[in-house]
Amino acid sequence: MIPINYEYAFFIYILGWFIYLTILWARESWRTNINDWSLSEGKLCVCEDCGYIFLIKTGESSRKCPKCSSLCFLKKHRF
Repeated sequence: MIPINYEYAFFIYILGWFIYLTILWARESWRTNINDWSLSEGKLCVCEDCGYIFLIKTGESSRKCPKCSSLCFLKKHRF
């Protein structure tokens, strides 16, 4: 058996936990970056009849509301 002091054993133990926690933190950070929410290339549309909010694809200017089936138009904002 290899003779080792308590000081070195404790240092190796703490170093092992530090490396383990660093790996867990890096893994979780990588997972949250991959699964971040991002809007598609659509635009939000609000139904004037029921107030339901949904996404319209980029090329569309009107669409039926998924909730009440009324025709909704995308309003163009001028700034």
